[in-house]
Amino acid sequence: MCVFDKWLQTEPVQLPAGPLQYEALVDSGQVGEAELLEQLGREVARNYITPGELALVFDDLGAPEVARYVRTNMFPAETRTRHGDFGEIVTGALYRRVRRWCVPILKLRWKQTVNQAVQGTDLLAFRLRQNPPVVAVPEVETRATRKLDLGQEAHDSLEKILDNDRLDESIRFVTVRCFERGQGFLARRIAEVLRQPEHRSVERHMLFVHDHAAWKEEVVTRLAGIVKQPTELTVVKIRDLQDFVARVYEAAEAQGAPKDHTRDTAA
Repeated sequence: MCVFDKWLQTEPVQLPAGPLQYEALVDSGQVGEAELLEQLGREVARNYITPGELALVFDDLGAPEVARYVRTNMFPAETRTRHGDFGEIVTGALYRRVRRWCVPILKLRWKQTVNQAVQGTDLLAFRLRQNPPVVAVPEVETRATRKLDLGQEAHDSLEKILDNDRLDESIRFVTVRCFERGQGFLARRIAEVLRQPEHRSVERHMLFVHDHAAWKEEVVTRLAGIVKQPTELTVVKIRDLQDFVARVYEAAEAQGAPKDHTRDTAA
């Protein structure tokens, strides 16, 4: 069982009326702090660092210089960027490791600069064995402070992606990255989803990583009032989020190279 299976548990919520499906996840208390920080730090590192990349720079991967190199050249320095990236990392791990979607790439590895996001969707997840194949398009938001219009912002951003060519651009990005890594079969399957938009099912998803104390259910109430199509909302509540993210990145820097070099996808 991976740490994500144990770390988060479902919290009882009042489900809103209408097409919005809502789930809240909170710390289960089943994972010790040291283990949790180590495992999340490892997950953060593997999202930025391509296996074997540090070997091109260092002979001794245990050297203190590695941590400084990773901190300076791979991990974002800006707190806001780290929070946004952390939300995407948690979302990717949740979809891959717990919900068992196919998440073909770790998009943060393709950032041009450490503080600049890759354009396109935050994340794409697939169920390629279903007929028609399903594409989940999660809009990810990370907040350490209260913002009651958070749902409105996420809804507007998601609709912009789905109302123009940005979704196809993001699917193409995933296809090319898979092909470059030698995953020809997976690339072809995703290319079919791109080539045949009439033969695919697109799901609207939102995932908010939010400070536990700052969260208000009014965010859900407001969002439910504007959602017109089936949409899945997941809220991950983390206590003292800003401090928690800082400690996770410290753990990631201390580890240097990620230890888990297994495949990034999950069928």
